[in-house]
Amino acid sequence: MNLTDPHAAAFEANRSLLTGVAYRMLGSVSDAEDMVQEAWLRWTRADVAAIDVPRSWLVTVVSRLCLDRMKSARVQREHYYGTWLPEPYLEQKPMSPTAQVDESVSIALLLVLEKLSPVERAGFLLHEVFGHTFEEIAEILGKPAANCRKLVSRARQRVRAEKPRFATTSSEHEELLTRFLDACRVGEMEPLMELLEESASLYADGGGKAHAVPTVLNGREKVAHFFVNIARTPGAAVDRSTVRFTTFNGAPGAIISVDGHPATALSLEIHEGRIAAIFAHRNPDKLRNFEAAD
Repeated sequence: MNLTDPHAAAFEANRSLLTGVAYRMLGSVSDAEDMVQEAWLRWTRADVAAIDVPRSWLVTVVSRLCLDRMKSARVQREHYYGTWLPEPYLEQKPMSPTAQVDESVSIALLLVLEKLSPVERAGFLLHEVFGHTFEEIAEILGKPAANCRKLVSRARQRVRAEKPRFATTSSEHEELLTRFLDACRVGEMEPLMELLEESASLYADGGGKAHAVPTVLNGREKVAHFFVNIARTPGAAVDRSTVRFTTFNGAPGAIISVDGHPATALSLEIHEGRIAAIFAHRNPDKLRNFEAAD
């Protein structure tokens, strides 16, 4: 791409935004990149001189492409083996210790958004995350503004009911993650139980390609038992593992490598100082970006 070309430069100035929109709608980095690439192809064929606001035009194109892709993605996930988690989204730069975690791209929020219809998800993200007006959303979705206002309101209520907001800084998040990993190594129930909420859950995505709990584990005791059993298993991979802290999906996370290769991307959802959910990505297809980052 020749960035000295104003045509290409205008697109590149919006690439990060477009990728963010597409990822939040689809929960897949590879699919998001496909949508952005398709938008670029359409941009090269467009009469750019007639486009007053390139940003709006490009967001509209990407959003409509994502709406079409979401329909097929839902069918694919119905046949996914075990628990499906959104593909990890790597940050381009480290977070400041005092920065708030970015809930708009959190695994927990993306799982809630999966329960919305495609148009509800698109409307919610465009309004609540990217600040579009209902009139702009109406243009994108091809629906009256009044309808868009209602569907966004409905989506907002569902999201708030299932995903209450808790302000957590990056340093607080990383500290709890470190304490959790230390407790897992010790392999004792009490230290783990102290860190977990009563209703804590474990989501593990192996995709049929790596060992993982096939269903969501719910309840502090069940989750703690699971990790204690791993620590106490003779010859477990934990003896050959290393941990690297990084940032993905808007918060600190840990990459656990075995024999030098990423085996698990671990992240947490935190409520008022305790762990509400643990997300373990183990499907190797969803860990390729971490392999490249090493």
